Amino acid sequence: MTVSPRETLDSGIRYLVDERRVISGIAVSYGGLRGGEQFCCGNIREVTLQDGAFVPDLAPMDENSVFDLASVTKLFTCIAVLQLCERKKIALSSTIGSIDKRFLHISDVTIEELLSFRTALQTTSRIDTAGDAEQAQKLLFDIRPGPAPKKKFYTDMGAMVLKYVVESASGLPYWEYLRQNILLPLGMEHTYADVPQELLPNTVCYNYERTVAAGRHCVDIDCPAGTIHDPKARLLRTLEPGPFGHAGLFSTLPDMTRLANGLLQNALFSRKTLLSIGVNRTGSALAEGGYSQYMGYLCYSKHPVQTFSEVPASFGERTIALNGFTGNHFSVEPDQNRYMILLANRIHNRVTVLTGRADPNDHTETVLWDDGKEYVVSQNFVYMKDKYLKNTLGELLKEY
Repeated sequence: MTVSPRETLDSGIRYLVDERRVISGIAVSYGGLRGGEQFCCGNIREVTLQDGAFVPDLAPMDENSVFDLASVTKLFTCIAVLQLCERKKIALSSTIGSIDKRFLHISDVTIEELLSFRTALQTTSRIDTAGDAEQAQKLLFDIRPGPAPKKKFYTDMGAMVLKYVVESASGLPYWEYLRQNILLPLGMEHTYADVPQELLPNTVCYNYERTVAAGRHCVDIDCPAGTIHDPKARLLRTLEPGPFGHAGLFSTLPDMTRLANGLLQNALFSRKTLLSIGVNRTGSALAEGGYSQYMGYLCYSKHPVQTFSEVPASFGERTIALNGFTGNHFSVEPDQNRYMILLANRIHNRVTVLTGRADPNDHTETVLWDDGKEYVVSQNFVYMKDKYLKNTLGELLKEY
């Protein structure tokens, strides 16, 4: 009996959500300029903390559920910077110091160097462990060039700086710039810096994230629905309005589909600019074997080894691909005018950090917690997407 690609996809989603339980739920959109499909499966919330104990609190996901975009927010920063370049407000060769004087130690770094991850940046101490938001912001403005990267190029730091570049070059707060130049033109009415109170009941819950660090078991109980998951953005948000250049936007599956279509329809900038975003600017073969990371403008580029490629196997060299720590994936392939969007929750009441970094050779499924219970490990969800989701979506996209 022949199994259709859609049946294979449904089976993969059931495995991830119901059997392996590596995610609590997922919303999927795929298609192209001739149409597409959207659907969801699972829950936005499974438990709540009551009187010191976790009790069942299931709430089903629907296509209008609101997600924390996490690092997919970087795409908006990239779009904003490239729009300002097309409008001659700035240039890729412009230095940070010529636009924003607050970044004294990186005044000679160019916008393109930050967009392409080619210049490493570092703060004198971690922003997410600063004593308060004022100290965190001071650390950011005091950011300095770091050691030249050799293998790993990805970082939040450049996008965090570029948020202030957008503000200084446009004369608008970052959120207002996004609203006027991306959200309103595309009709993205359900993308937020602050989730409206009335939508919180249908906002995905990332609370109760479990991590293991130096043998210590930690549970985050300070991330109720509508709270930014990223710790740097969450801290800075207590001082200034969000979102931030690297994280902090919330959106829905239909709105992110509008964004994908808007990009493919050249509604935000020229086709030439769109085709430049996903071009590899960092990746190459290493003398000792293997490859360095393949990065485009605030996105991943197609890697020669599929295991380490965020770009779907069926998508081409100029694909724009982004992941979000919370479980999201967004990719647009401009050469064939196709897109693939996965909004998932691998955070809620799951162990997200066990060995420090995702490892394709680590197949740990559960971990014994200090309360004597077994909890699902979601750390390697990033390596499960190809087998259970992206490969089959690639087959379905042949119709588009």
